[in-house]
Amino acid sequence: MFPIFTIFIVFLIILSYYIKKSNAAQNKAHEDFWEKERKSNAVRKKDIARLDYITIPFEKIPQQLHTSTEEEFFSLAEKNMLNLTGISNTDLKLQYGAANLAFLSACDANFTEMVALLPKYAGELLEAGQENTARELLEFAVSCNADSRKIYSQLAAIYKSHNETDNLRKLIEASEQLPVLTKRTIQKELSELIEN
Repeated sequence: MFPIFTIFIVFLIILSYYIKKSNAAQNKAHEDFWEKERKSNAVRKKDIARLDYITIPFEKIPQQLHTSTEEEFFSLAEKNMLNLTGISNTDLKLQYGAANLAFLSACDANFTEMVALLPKYAGELLEAGQENTARELLEFAVSCNADSRKIYSQLAAIYKSHNETDNLRKLIEASEQLPVLTKRTIQKELSELIEN
């Protein structure tokens, strides 16, 4: 009876120690976050004119489908776009100033909209027999580190249909740059295409 009680007490002491340690680490992380946020709000506005803005190569895309997707896609022509995937608002404010956050967030939202529209538009181009245009568009998206599985799978299907194994391998290499969890899924799908 006595050893069981002792073991139970030791267990409670160890458990209490780890709970306190976990709470302390959580409190520290919370304090660090708010300190970083406070500092980021004090950063002055910086020049963002030379950032790597994304421009869709519309000169290579004939506007011939006259679909709502094409219209939405071409409406992005006048909008500023930046791929800010994986960068927190706090880090954006620290790097470029709090006053630029709304503009940078809008640029990122425009990029996200483009990434969402692009596979649908590429699909319409493929259905219309405009494979070369679809291919250019998809390759452009990959060059911008678009993190859409659909973009990679559509482009991979084009490469596969032309037996372009080297381009499939390059596509896997390009996916290494993706800062998102979908990277492994994309790479697995592409590897399976090469093997089959």
